Amino acid sequence: MSDLFDARDLPARILIVDDDRQNRRLLEVMLTAKNYQLQTAASGEEALALVAKQPPDLILLDVMMPGMDGNEVASTLKLNPATKNIPIIMVTALSNHDARMVALRAGAADFLTKPVDHAELCVRVRNLLRLKAYGDYYDRYSQTLEREVISRTADLRERTALLEHQTAVLTAQAELLDLARDAIVVRDMDGRVISWSRGAEALYGWASAEAIGHDVFALLSTKLFESREAADATLRLEGQWEGEAIHHARDGTRSIVASRWTLQRNADGVPIRVLSIDNDITDRKLADADRHMLTERLSLATAAARVGVWEWDLASNSLMWDATMFDIYGMAPLSPMPYERWSATVAPEDLPTVEAAQRLTIENKGQVSAEYRIILEDGSVRIISYVERVVLDEQGNVTRMIGVNADVTERKAAEEALEQNGKERMRFKDEFLSNVSHELRSPLTAIKQFTSILFSGIAGELSPVQREYQQIVLKNVRQLQSMIDDLLEVTRLESGKLTVELESTSIHDAIGDALDTLQGAARSKGVQISWDVPPDLPAAYADQTRLRQMLIILLDNAIKFTAKGGNAQIRAQLLPSDSRYLLLEVSDDGCGIPADRVEHLFDRLYQASATTTASRKGLGLGLYICRELSALQGGEIRVAQRLPRGSTFSFTIPVFSLSSVIAPLLNDGAWPGDSTSLVTVTLGLSGAAPSSQFHEDWSRDARSLLGRCLRPELDVLLPRTHSAEPGGQFFIATFADDLGTSVLASNIRSEFERFGRLDETGLTLSITHKVLSERKGGRETSADVLISTLVSTLEAAIESQILSGAVQHE
Repeated sequence: MSDLFDARDLPARILIVDDDRQNRRLLEVMLTAKNYQLQTAASGEEALALVAKQPPDLILLDVMMPGMDGNEVASTLKLNPATKNIPIIMVTALSNHDARMVALRAGAADFLTKPVDHAELCVRVRNLLRLKAYGDYYDRYSQTLEREVISRTADLRERTALLEHQTAVLTAQAELLDLARDAIVVRDMDGRVISWSRGAEALYGWASAEAIGHDVFALLSTKLFESREAADATLRLEGQWEGEAIHHARDGTRSIVASRWTLQRNADGVPIRVLSIDNDITDRKLADADRHMLTERLSLATAAARVGVWEWDLASNSLMWDATMFDIYGMAPLSPMPYERWSATVAPEDLPTVEAAQRLTIENKGQVSAEYRIILEDGSVRIISYVERVVLDEQGNVTRMIGVNADVTERKAAEEALEQNGKERMRFKDEFLSNVSHELRSPLTAIKQFTSILFSGIAGELSPVQREYQQIVLKNVRQLQSMIDDLLEVTRLESGKLTVELESTSIHDAIGDALDTLQGAARSKGVQISWDVPPDLPAAYADQTRLRQMLIILLDNAIKFTAKGGNAQIRAQLLPSDSRYLLLEVSDDGCGIPADRVEHLFDRLYQASATTTASRKGLGLGLYICRELSALQGGEIRVAQRLPRGSTFSFTIPVFSLSSVIAPLLNDGAWPGDSTSLVTVTLGLSGAAPSSQFHEDWSRDARSLLGRCLRPELDVLLPRTHSAEPGGQFFIATFADDLGTSVLASNIRSEFERFGRLDETGLTLSITHKVLSERKGGRETSADVLISTLVSTLEAAIESQILSGAVQHE
C-alpha cells in the first residue's frame, strides 16, 4: 500500500482534448487550483501523439471534433494495452441516450455535459484519479501475484487474496466517496444496501445503519423513467446504466435524481454488486418545467393577442419567427427566415426609416418602437406596430435583436374613424351653437332695442313702476346676452378657433378698460374698487382683447360676491420669483371659497355655492374661459383664500421682449446674414369695417400664411409692438439684402393670392420692405450688445412704419 500512497502524493497528469481553444482554457482554469499537471491537445491526432510520449493519469475528451472525434480517440486508447486503463471523461453537449451508449462502448468512464459545472468537474476528476491510482496499484499487485503464482503454483490462494484486497479497496473507496455530495449507494444483486454514503444520508434522511440491508428500491419508493427490467438488462450487458429516477425521502419528500449505475464483477466475471451515484436535479427540473410553462403561456398570450415574436441573428442575417409572425405577413412558415425576404414586404417608402431606426438601436444598444407598412402578396397594405431591442453577449457586443410585431391596421382605421367622427361632432356642435346663438341674438336684440325705446320715453312716458319693470327687463337681457357670449367663447376654445394675437400690451390700459366697463356695476352695488399698478411696469406679451376680457370676468365676479359696502382691488407687479412674468391679482373681501371647491373652480359649467341667489348668475363658464385664455398666452391662473375673508384670483402673463424673439437666430456670436431688413404686410378693407369675429379669423389665417413663407433661421414674424397699430399689419424681420427681401415679399404675395380670399372679402394687400442695416464682422461684439442693437433698430423701424408709412417696393 505504501507504493500507492507515494504515487498519490505526486501531482496527477491530466490531458485536456478539445478543438475549441476557449473550452480548453476554461477547463484549465477550473483545474489549475487543484495542483494538477495540465496538458492540452487541439485534435485527436495530437492527443494520441502526446499520450504515446507520456501517458496521462486522466483524459478530458471532447466528443465532437473535426478529423478524429472523441469516440475514435477513446477506442484507439482502449485497444492499446499501455493506455487502456487511462480513465476518460467525455465532455459533450450531446445528452441523448444513443450518443452516450456509443461513448461508453468506446471506453468512456464518465460524462460531463457542456456547460461544465466546476464543482462536478472537480469531484469526478478527483474520484476517477483515485480509482485510477487504485487501478494502477492493482495492476502492479496483479503482476506480483502472477509472478508468485508461477513461483508457488498457489492459484487458489492468490485469487482469494485478490478478492480480499478488492473488498478492502471498496471499503476505502466508500470512505472516500463519503466526501461527495452525491448519494453513493452500493447494493448487492438483489438490491439490498451494502454501503450508504453520507451524501445519501443527507439526501434521503436515513442513516447508514438504518439503510444497510434494506431493498433500496422499496426503501426509496423508486420510480424509473423506463422499466426496471430494461435498466437491469442494460447494466448486465454494458456494465453501466444512466438515467433519471424519482426517489422519496424518509419524510416523504419527492426528489428527481440523475442516477448512474456501475456493475462490479468478481474474478470469474460474475456480477456481485452495483455502485449507484444519484445527483439531485429536482430544482433544475422544476426550473425547466417553469420555463416551459412560461413559454407556453407567452405563446398562448401572443397568439391570442395576435402579437408575433421574432429574433434576428446579426451574424447570419436570418430571422426566427413564431407562427403568429407568418400569419401576420401572410407567409408559409420558413426557418430560418431570410432578412431579405422580410425587407421585401416592407413598403419601399418606409424601409429606409425602419432600417435607420434599427441601425441607431444597435449603435445605442437600446430599444425602439414605431410603425411601418407592409404589402402582402395579394397587394393589400397592412400597418405593423413593432417594438425591438438588442441582446448583448458577455463582452457587451450586440449579437441579436428580439422584438414583437402586431397588425394594427384595423385599430388605426378605427382611430382615424373616431377622429373623423370627433371632428364631425365638433363641426356639428360648432354649427349648432352658432345657429342657436344667432337665433337667440336676433329676438334678444329686438327685445333690447324696444325695451330701450320704452325706457327712454320715445314711445311715451312711463310710470315709475313701469320704468322699474323695464329696467329689470334690460338687466336680464344683458345677462342673457353675456351667457350667449360665454357659450360662443367656449365653443371657439374647444374647436381651436379662438386664438390669441400676442403683442406688446399696456397693463395700465387693460386695467383702465376693465374699470371703466364695470365701474357702474360697482357703484350700483356699493362696492369700492381700488387698483395698484407701478408706473414703470413693463408691457405684457399678451392679446390686448383677451387680457381685458380676463380682467373683466375676474373683476365682475369680485363685485358679484362682495357684499354692499365691500372692497375689491386690482394689483399688478413683476412676478417676484421670475422677472420674465407679470403677476396680476384681483381680490375681494366677499364670502370666500370653501377649500373643497377650489380644485373644481376652473372647471367648465362649475359654480361655487353662494350665500345669495343674486350672486349665482351666468353659466359658470367665466373662470373656465380665464383658465384657457391664460394658458393660450403662456401663463397660469390660481386662486387663494384671503384672510380674514374673501379670495384672490391671480394669473401670470409673460413680459414683452422683442429680444427673446430675435435672440434664437444669433449663432456663435453672429447673425445669419450681413443685412437686416423689415417686411411690412398691411391688410386693408374696401368697404364697411369688419366684425370682430371676421377680423380675428382673418388675422389667424394671415399669420398662418405668413408662416409658410418664412425661411428657417433667416426670417421671423414679429409680435405686435404698439397698442395703436392697425390690426391688419404684420412685420417680418429677415436677414437678407434687398434682393433676398424682394424674393420673400414676392413669395408672400403669391401665397396670399393662392389663398383666394382677397377678392371674396374685399381685402386689399400691401407689402413693403426696407433694408435697415448692413454689418461686416462683429464677432468681437458681445451677444447682449448685438441683440439690443438690433432690437432697437427694429423697434424704431416699426414705429416709423406705423406713424408715417414706407416706400413700397413692387
